[in-house]
Amino acid sequence: MPEMLEKTLRHLRNTRELRAEVLDLAARLLAGKHSSGRATVIDPIVSEATIREEWDRLLPAIAPEARSRMTLVVQQGAEPRGEQVGSDKPSVLTLDRPNYRFEVLRLLLGASLEKDGSQPEAGIAAHIEGTQLGLIDALGASLTPVRSSLAALRDAGLIANLRWLEITPEALSMEQLSRLGALPQVLRFRFERGARIKPPAELVKRAEPLLGPNGPMLWKPFSLSGTPVAQNDAPGLDLIGTPRLDLVANVSRTEKTFDADVMRLLDDGLEPDPNPLAPAPVVVTLVRASTRFDRNAGIGQSRCAHPCDVFLSLLDMGLREQALQYAKAVKL
Repeated sequence: MPEMLEKTLRHLRNTRELRAEVLDLAARLLAGKHSSGRATVIDPIVSEATIREEWDRLLPAIAPEARSRMTLVVQQGAEPRGEQVGSDKPSVLTLDRPNYRFEVLRLLLGASLEKDGSQPEAGIAAHIEGTQLGLIDALGASLTPVRSSLAALRDAGLIANLRWLEITPEALSMEQLSRLGALPQVLRFRFERGARIKPPAELVKRAEPLLGPNGPMLWKPFSLSGTPVAQNDAPGLDLIGTPRLDLVANVSRTEKTFDADVMRLLDDGLEPDPNPLAPAPVVVTLVRASTRFDRNAGIGQSRCAHPCDVFLSLLDMGLREQALQYAKAVKL
C-alpha cells in the first residue's frame, strides 16, 4: 500500500531550497508511488510567513492530482539552536571594538539637533529627547575613553573646548570623520546569487512590521533610519526615491558577533557583502551606546532612529547638502 512521502527541511535559509523540495515532492507524487506528501520545515531561519507565502505561490503551478495530496508543516523551536551560533558559521560576523569617538560625537550631534546647543562640561551632559544624561551614563563607558574622545574631537576642531561641548552639523563630513577615526561599524547586505532582487522601497515596507511593537524579538535592536525617516521628518527635503534601506542596530558593547541570518526575516535572499565600497540595498549602522533613543516618527508603528542617526546615514550616502537641509528642518 502506498505510504506518505515525507520531506524534512531543517534550518531553511531561503525559499529557493523550499521551492526545489516542493517541486520534487510533487513530481514523486505524480509518479504514483506514494499516497500523499508532506513538507515539514523545522526551525527555519526565514520567517514562517515567508515560507507559507512561497508555498501558496507554488501550489497553483502544480498539477491538481499532486497538489490535492500535499501538505505543509512548519515547526518552530523543535531543536536547540546552540550548535548554530558557532563562530565558524558563515553568517556570524565579527564585530569591531566600540568606537568611542563616534559614540561621543553621535550624542553631541544629537544634542545639537535637539536645539540644546552647547553643553556644560560639568557632568559631561548631552540632552536627547529632553532628558539630561551624562555621556558616561549614556555610553555605559568609563571616564577615560570619554575624555580621550572629547580631546580628539577638540583637536580636530569639532568642539571649541572641553568646558562647553557642541558639535554642529555644518562641521561634519564623511571625509573628516574618516580622518578622525570616528566612523561607526557598518554592515552591508546584498542579494545572493539567484535571489529575486527587491527595490529598496519594497524592503522598507517589509521592514515596517518587523520594527513594530509586535515584531520578532530578533528585530528589537533595530530601528528605521535613512531617507524614509528623513522625508517623513522634513517633507520638503530635496530627496528623490529610496536608494537603500538604512537601519540602526543597538548592540551591547560586550557583544563580539552579529548573526547576519537575522536579515533573512526581512528577505531570505540577503547575505553579508564583504566589499565596503559596493552599493548595497540594506545598510546597518551599529550603535554601541547603552542608552537608546528610538522614537515613533509616524511611519506606521515602526521604531525610527534619532535625527542624529538619520543625519549620519545621509552623510554616508554622500548626500551632505541634503543632510544639512535635514538638520536645519528638524531644528526649526
